[in-house]
Amino acid sequence: MPKLTIDGAEMEVAPGTTILQAAQSLRREIPYYCYHAGLSIAGNCRMCLVEVEKAPKLVIGCATPAADGMVVRTQNERVKEAQRAVMEFLLINHPLDCPICDQAGECRLQEYAVEYGSGVSRTVEPRLTSNKAIDIGEHILLDQERCIQCSRCIRFCDEVSKTGELAFFKRGEKTVIGIYPGKRLDNLYSGNTADICPVGALTVKEFRFQTRVWYLKNTPSICAGCARGCNVMVATGKQQTSMTTRGQIDDRIKRVVPRVNDAVNGFWICDPGRLSYKRLDAAPRLARAHAPAGSEVEWDDGVRRAAEALKGARRIGVLVSPRLTSETMFAWRELLESLSGVTLGVRRVEEGEDDELLIRRDKGANSQGAAWIFSNDAGEQAVVDAAGRGELDAVLVLGDPLDPEDSPRLPEAARSKVGSVIYVGAFVDAAAGSATVALPAAAWSEEDGSIVNFEGHVQRVARAHMPRTEGRPGWRVALEIAAAAGLDAPTWTEASEAFAALAATVEPFDGLTWDGLGLLGARGGARATA
Repeated sequence: MPKLTIDGAEMEVAPGTTILQAAQSLRREIPYYCYHAGLSIAGNCRMCLVEVEKAPKLVIGCATPAADGMVVRTQNERVKEAQRAVMEFLLINHPLDCPICDQAGECRLQEYAVEYGSGVSRTVEPRLTSNKAIDIGEHILLDQERCIQCSRCIRFCDEVSKTGELAFFKRGEKTVIGIYPGKRLDNLYSGNTADICPVGALTVKEFRFQTRVWYLKNTPSICAGCARGCNVMVATGKQQTSMTTRGQIDDRIKRVVPRVNDAVNGFWICDPGRLSYKRLDAAPRLARAHAPAGSEVEWDDGVRRAAEALKGARRIGVLVSPRLTSETMFAWRELLESLSGVTLGVRRVEEGEDDELLIRRDKGANSQGAAWIFSNDAGEQAVVDAAGRGELDAVLVLGDPLDPEDSPRLPEAARSKVGSVIYVGAFVDAAAGSATVALPAAAWSEEDGSIVNFEGHVQRVARAHMPRTEGRPGWRVALEIAAAAGLDAPTWTEASEAFAALAATVEPFDGLTWDGLGLLGARGGARATA
């Protein structure tokens, strides 16, 4: 293995490691634009120039492999002068519109201009102008003036999405980024091009001009859009009303962006997952307890009525959303084991087909966790059929925490043959509208918990903001109903306590701990078939 020295620090690296990668492992910053760990190396921005002893000229750190005995300098005056020159070149025609640019606050060009630039401009000629706010896709706008031609977006479309919509056009100082004639940047991963753009050339329409990034609170969580369980950062913050508005007024979700996890989603997320919060925001919420639907009651009264309906029923059907957290599923399992005559079915939410990158046909983010916890092969239809035959006295519906359209439901003909329907969920959906008792629960972004992806990877979901209603985590609702029914109920106060009990009881979770899951999750036990 080659040994090299970077700024006086000796280190050993794996064969094939570049100087830039070696420096990163030392937490030594070498600036760069075009390099991205998830893409091929282009070496075209020249920002990562470093000095290698005995080399006749500076070399680019992103494309130069480390060699045994190599001595690298990244901080001397020769390197700094080259960095200033590159920055001056990149800024010759770049518009001075940082105050109105959506990328301001997380712009690599802005940061490097301060850290590595000269601080002055020597040009007096008018800057070249180009097209602005070009609609190139369903979710993406292009500002050609801001592009620094790092080619990240082109390589993404060629190598990752493999759809090849973007390219450089023209030559020399007139070179611009654009889409091929007759094409649109409408692949299902287009939002990633804005994520990896180091400047404000590509922006996501849904986030554009919504707020300033320094007003955002970023919460690491997991996308609930499908069984992949991509790692994401959920950003909440204020709605921008003017350039002078200060502070964070509300905590609505403003955007969802990918979070790196090599074991699950790598660097990327799909557009449907990125925008899944839009469905949550647009859906009507169940604000308070109802008994029956349409008649608001106090929370404790609603819990009492739900407990009486479940305890008094001899035959109970249970419809479960596959997006509920593992803690919520486990809490309901503990309650249901104290009752008799339970028929349980986990809803299947499927759409489209699996693709070769991330998207899964199974939209149940916790389908695997449901299979581990309930060990039940019966689906939603088994409960619906039993209700239709008049075999159930009560049906408990555990609604979807992301989209009311995906909640379990009873057809009207089956509902008419069931005495009581107890609904626990976040939204006013079909089941909530016909419920005998309806209790609001927290939505996907409003509670802590864990989910299991289709590969058995257990990961933590985190609360990004407070519940919009008087709803609370599903596992807490289950405990309150159990207590009201006079059953032995656990005394959990946090999701971590519920997870500890789950890990001690359900074999595939054995050995896992809440803290051990951390930000990247951990592989669960033997895989079960969801």
